[in-house]
Amino acid sequence: MFRLVDICSNLLGGALDGTWGTGSFDNDIAGDFLDQLEDLPALQRLAVIESTFRVLIESGESSASSVLSEEIIAAAALVAANLPEGQSFAWDEEYPGMSEWLPKPIPSSLASNALQALELAVPPGGRFWRSWVDDRDRAEAQAVIESLRSVLLGTSRGESK
Repeated sequence: MFRLVDICSNLLGGALDGTWGTGSFDNDIAGDFLDQLEDLPALQRLAVIESTFRVLIESGESSASSVLSEEIIAAAALVAANLPEGQSFAWDEEYPGMSEWLPKPIPSSLASNALQALELAVPPGGRFWRSWVDDRDRAEAQAVIESLRSVLLGTSRGESK
């Protein structure tokens, strides 16, 4: 099943995504996702994030899911921002205190689900990577994703403090 947003985005080279940078929150979809979470209590945010990951993981692939890759990246980055290892990232200034949005400690299972969903959402050669027109931007986006993976992997293995 193809979604209209994916077809149009591919035809327009990703322009439909409203992307202005290579960071985890540098697009309209991520901004909308964070706006939904901003006024919720921490436990409800956690439930929304867990559900976001679960929908993608249960579908098994991002093209069959109702969750967009940009939402998964934002959710994974939010989890990373709430981990001790993620404190050094430069998070979106529009959402101050993001590193306190989730109840602590972050369970290793949440980091593991974030990592699994991230792998499904941005597979090599997938829509997310094809939407980058500029090679330098694609490389910067890849560095951001790799940084997220690194933080999440450490926690999913139980290495977080």
